[in-house]
Amino acid sequence: MAIPDTPHMSNNVTTPAPHSNPAPEARKSPQRIGLLGGTFDPPHLGHLVAADQVLHALGLDKVLLVPANQPWQKVDSRQITSAERRLEMTRVAVGGTDGLEVSDIELRLGGPSYTSVTIEALSKEFPNTEWLVIVGADAAMRLDTWHNTDKLRQQATIVVVNRPGSDFQPPTGWTWELVEIPSISISGTSLRRRVAIGNSIRFLTSAAVVEHIERWGLYREDA
Repeated sequence: MAIPDTPHMSNNVTTPAPHSNPAPEARKSPQRIGLLGGTFDPPHLGHLVAADQVLHALGLDKVLLVPANQPWQKVDSRQITSAERRLEMTRVAVGGTDGLEVSDIELRLGGPSYTSVTIEALSKEFPNTEWLVIVGADAAMRLDTWHNTDKLRQQATIVVVNRPGSDFQPPTGWTWELVEIPSISISGTSLRRRVAIGNSIRFLTSAAVVEHIERWGLYREDA
């Protein structure tokens, strides 16, 4: 799908549309797949809510959650849990949720993870696809610091998820959509901190993720 040279500047809130998956042989237009990348250290309800809300609001065929192999913007700031364990936690967090899937593409690619490279690789697995990259409002304002932004502008539409009523200023030079989602103040940083001091993270992430964190002894100060 050709991406316009000028950004889409509609601030209208997108309303949910029915989610459907037409049969491959009946499909004439490109399938529309959302990408939610991240460290997922650990995955939490905020990730799942964002993915699910965008899935239904934009009527996408699916949303892929893509754990980074090496999150190049964070690798020097703190210790990162192994990619294999972050991938497994993301898989159990998603479980069998309709329309949400987990991709190991960035682990298979190896090295630092860049969205433009990821989309190029995924396009070989999912030809005839329109890509929509899901980001929070804060990340949207830093898009120009991402790797190979000129290419990424042509590859994907940016979907900005933001809390209702926020005074959001759209990123310039990008094709974008805005989806308002419930405000959920959960972050991987807060979950790691809670585990480190012995506080509960039940209901902040899935029970399966909590079980994996406990079994592997992740995020404890004595780990």
